[in-house]
Amino acid sequence: MKAPLEWLKDFTEIDIPTHDFCERMTISGSKVEAIITNGEEISNVFTGRVLTRVPHPDSDHLQILTVDMGSEELGGTLQIVCGAPNVTEGMICPVAIPGATLPGGHTIKRGVLRSVESAGMCCSIQELGFAAADFEGASDNGLWHLPDTAEIGVDIKKYLGIGGQTIDFEITSNRPDCFSIEGLGREAAITLEKPFHAICPKVEGSKMTPSPEIVKVDISSPELCFRYCARIVSNLKIEPSPDWMQRRLRDAGMRPINTIVDITNYVCLELGQPMHAFDLDYLSGNHIIVRTATEGETIKTLDGVDRILDSQALVIADEEKVCAIAGIMGGENSEVLPTTSAILFESAVFDAVSVRKTAVRNGLRTEASSRYEKGLDPQNALRALERACELVELLQCGTVHPGVIDSYPTKKPAVSISFTTAKINAFLGTAISQEYMVDILERLECRVDPAEGELVCVPPSFRPDLECFADIAEEIARFYGYNNIEPTLLSGKETTPGGRTQNQKTLEKMKDVLVAQGYFEAITYSFESPKDLDRLGLAADDSLRRQIVISNPLGEDYSVMRTSMAPTMLRIASTNSNRSVDKASVFEIAFVYLPSLDPGQLPNEKRVLSAFSYDSNEKEDAADSFFAAKGAIVELCAHLGIKSFSFEPLSTSPYLHPGRAATITINGRFAGTIGYVHPRVAEQFECPNSVVLFELDADLLLNAATSKRTSTPLPRYPGIARDLAVIMDKDIPVGKIEKILKRKGGKYLESYELFDVYTGKQIGENQKSVAYSLLFRSPNGTLKDSDIQGPFGEILETLEKELGAQLR
Repeated sequence: MKAPLEWLKDFTEIDIPTHDFCERMTISGSKVEAIITNGEEISNVFTGRVLTRVPHPDSDHLQILTVDMGSEELGGTLQIVCGAPNVTEGMICPVAIPGATLPGGHTIKRGVLRSVESAGMCCSIQELGFAAADFEGASDNGLWHLPDTAEIGVDIKKYLGIGGQTIDFEITSNRPDCFSIEGLGREAAITLEKPFHAICPKVEGSKMTPSPEIVKVDISSPELCFRYCARIVSNLKIEPSPDWMQRRLRDAGMRPINTIVDITNYVCLELGQPMHAFDLDYLSGNHIIVRTATEGETIKTLDGVDRILDSQALVIADEEKVCAIAGIMGGENSEVLPTTSAILFESAVFDAVSVRKTAVRNGLRTEASSRYEKGLDPQNALRALERACELVELLQCGTVHPGVIDSYPTKKPAVSISFTTAKINAFLGTAISQEYMVDILERLECRVDPAEGELVCVPPSFRPDLECFADIAEEIARFYGYNNIEPTLLSGKETTPGGRTQNQKTLEKMKDVLVAQGYFEAITYSFESPKDLDRLGLAADDSLRRQIVISNPLGEDYSVMRTSMAPTMLRIASTNSNRSVDKASVFEIAFVYLPSLDPGQLPNEKRVLSAFSYDSNEKEDAADSFFAAKGAIVELCAHLGIKSFSFEPLSTSPYLHPGRAATITINGRFAGTIGYVHPRVAEQFECPNSVVLFELDADLLLNAATSKRTSTPLPRYPGIARDLAVIMDKDIPVGKIEKILKRKGGKYLESYELFDVYTGKQIGENQKSVAYSLLFRSPNGTLKDSDIQGPFGEILETLEKELGAQLR
């Protein structure tokens, strides 16, 4: 919600710096997202008059202008080279003098254009950061031709009335009253302890025929339309609104159009009550009927789209047709046009759920519907109508008929909430006096009455969020100041120690290890698009395609719960790569959601550790990223105390590269996979071919992890080192060699280490040489060569027999 500071000051005195004001508003519950200074990027731009215009000698479209800036301080008369097609002698336009700044970080300097000096720039409206539709007379093609009556030498920000500050508030959906300038002004007044000035419209009216004698209103669905107020305005003057109204609308994020439309938008922003205006000449029978649509009924809305309605949609109709979708958008058949002479102002309150569902079904979200969805105050409808009519009289753009049509079939009962001072203080841990509590509540326009040793609070109709005792306590606390409440432990819990569980500690250790390996942690949504699994290349009958569909998704891209972390990781890799990040490593520990075979059961939430790593500069035949990722897994297992783990070749995978992937086994159980992403999948996700992806069962890691560690005393006797180099088939993984070393190395084999893998012409095609360093040692004495000949020979014999390996 954007609130111009100038507008807020209509409701209360704000006599402190804007930054301090925003801090205090945030602390009291109205969070400030940003402070926007309108036109902040514009400087040294003034109005100037073009005196002369001559063609540039070396260009068929450039002109050499002399521009009168109105004073010697601004350069007097400047020579400017300009290419605008609409420049004429005598026109007044914005001129950026040398040193000026424009939106987008542009700075204007003296320069030479095709051998002609240019001391500035004549500006279009787009170059000043505005749209042509925002200002009367502005053009989309060429310079901004200002009125001939404009004074020259005036700062363009002063001329346009910009430069004020707008505060962007983040309002929660349970506070519909704060989706208005008045509501925020009330919050500001209480926060600053200043008087609040509410809008109290006064309409003089006229001696025309009363509105109730001209128009009839019937509500056929009172459960969906709580109140409907209307009033006629005739003798319209459809023209641009005054500058002050246009400025406020523009600063609040709305585009000025004309007096009538601007008045409805102004009231919507000021009081939070959407309004609509119908051309009275197009209301058949001068009869408004609020009803639900008939199945298949159609309306062409103001955006020019033909919409087919269902029987649940609430509409505003006359005796022949639908004129508007209630609370969402009006129809073209009753649109206010420049030729309109009389209108019917509508100010109504509709059911929030009905408006929301109708807007979703029709794919039509508007400023009005966004407010109706939060639930509006029926008591505010008539006041908003009167405010609109007051503005009509103020702007002298029409004649307001006497009398108001006010159909109010559904009144909401008032809420009463009982509390005591002692209970509030015990709840908050404060010592606030009863007088202070009552003062805050009364400034919030609550009615507080004593009743048998307690107080009864009746919230105002515009505060539907105040429902129970805790809500009253919250109101008192936020204006008393959360920072003024002394922190204390819960009653009776003074000695309760806090801490993490063992699993939480292990998870943190896992994260720390991966961060130490150069990975960054990510936190992502648990929902995704069903199309992600198509890009992953999964078969139609793959179990991962059994996804849980979200009943009310944010959109198609977030419509199902994820069953695999792979799409999430690949999207992150794509985002980084597309932003010119040459090398990245990212991980996340999160849940995937696997549906139960029993429809009545909740899904199985499986915790998964997923990560990727890529290097865009890695050569195609290299495997550096794979071994770096594998090393991170080995390091992770070492820190978790997991000793029994292995990597085995992965034969098939829909999204991993065949021949460049492996399965991971921990304590004899399948734990996950690691490998390069299939080139086809990498292309689908627009990520590098060097992406290595691994996924591990995090719960299996937690169960296998142990904090127990064993120590081995330093050896007392020297060991015997032997190098073993064998030639074997290129496709045989070295992991098979290591299994044989463990099995046949005997009791003296202390360790082994791979130190060389060689392929080349010297050892033949499809062959490789693998070299290990073996260390034999006895804890009881110095070994002799004869002690290790037996195990060493068995290793060679088994390698030849099982793997076809030959001693090199």
